[in-house]
Amino acid sequence: HVDREKALIMGLFPDCEIEKISSVGNAAGDGCRAALLNREKRKEADWVSRNVEYIELTVEKDFQNEFMEAMHLPHMTDEFTHLKGIVADEILHQK
Repeated sequence: HVDREKALIMGLFPDCEIEKISSVGNAAGDGCRAALLNREKRKEADWVSRNVEYIELTVEKDFQNEFMEAMHLPHMTDEFTHLKGIVADEILHQK
């Protein structure tokens, strides 16, 4: 079980109303079961796996800075307007 408020504060979800966060249960198990029991889903999974595009992020100009900012929980440059009533402003905007 994940506490929705704590997960939102940590930045595990994009900024949104807490009511929009819901558990999907065992999504990995459900997907596995669908692939095992449904040929069309197996074909779809095969197609997706063959059409993945590899992107070398280390050569992207701004990747390192974006990555480091995103490591801060919540994300350093995002506003997180829905957290303003939950978390003190000085915590939200610490550098």
